[in-house]
Amino acid sequence: TPQVKHASHMDSSGKKIENVLVVNEEDPICHMKTAGSLKDTAVYKNKTYGFCSVYCKDEFKKSPEKYAQK
Repeated sequence: TPQVKHASHMDSSGKKIENVLVVNEEDPICHMKTAGSLKDTAVYKNKTYGFCSVYCKDEFKKSPEKYAQK
């Protein structure tokens, strides 16, 4: 799969998300580090995953079992 690079994305409020503990060190879709670039989150099987953008969160939600940590 090609590496997807994103421009700076903001969540719907236009702010970065801070002080949210997520289980993934990098976005499972584009592999950006979640530290410092967290813009959105999704909960799957009681784990909170962080994403750099709404796009990556939506891709994760299409098939979370493919990307979720084992």
